[in-house]
Amino acid sequence: MSILEKYGVEIFTQENIFERISADKPFRPDNPAFIFIKTGTIKLRQHFSDLELSANMFMVTDPQTVYEMVSVSDDFQSRMVSYKREFISALSLKFNRLIAYRYFRQQMNKGVPFQEDEMEIVWKSVNFLKFILDSSTEMIYKQEIVESLFSVFIYQMAGIISNEDNNSMSQMSRQEEIVFLFLTDLAEYHLSERTVEFYAQRQSITTRHLSSVVKTITGKSASQIIAVIVMNEAKVLLNSSKKPVSEISSILGFSDQYSFSHFFKKHLALSPVQYRHQFES
Repeated sequence: MSILEKYGVEIFTQENIFERISADKPFRPDNPAFIFIKTGTIKLRQHFSDLELSANMFMVTDPQTVYEMVSVSDDFQSRMVSYKREFISALSLKFNRLIAYRYFRQQMNKGVPFQEDEMEIVWKSVNFLKFILDSSTEMIYKQEIVESLFSVFIYQMAGIISNEDNNSMSQMSRQEEIVFLFLTDLAEYHLSERTVEFYAQRQSITTRHLSSVVKTITGKSASQIIAVIVMNEAKVLLNSSKKPVSEISSILGFSDQYSFSHFFKKHLALSPVQYRHQFES
């Protein structure tokens, strides 16, 4: 049984973080995680844009998003706190009062700067929690100790995120809000809905208005973003499972394997089978 399965939380360093972050192919995290960068840089591709994290920054990854590692510097030093969602629920932390988690999950993917003193405090909290988790010493109340230390860490992060969240919300324009809601809906419905009309109706706006706003804010059309999200899902299913292409096409909501293969080849110039062969040893 892994540490994560046993205690609900696990901490990775730059030495083993790539056990959870694939270095050579798109991946979807199994569990949500905080990633902190103390030194160096790492560049990740998410959805339709690249995100570079540098010293004294953090981000939150979640299992609804597909990521791809683009590059990492030689002086990269990090901590990743991976946790099970049900572990947070069991702690009964008052998240609803601290942060708008739905908004925070999406916005934090932009990468958030720490104050240097904030990073030092959180870094020490994470290292102490890791020390307890990794300890082979018999502890009668180890589970309770882990829960308490994780609670401390979460409250530290909630305070930092709450400030950032409030600042971001107050600065968000109506156009940015439309794009945010579009991306949020897309994360939930992309397996069954791939028309711009559906997402426009969700916000009671015209398809033309949604397309125009998305293009203005992101530089890509709404249909392009929908295609990118679906392609990312397809890549993960092809490179990390042995499911037949016909089953994957069904999972992704295509009427048949031919339609899926045509869509995939149109956007990548490779068939699903050709793409999968790249990852076979």
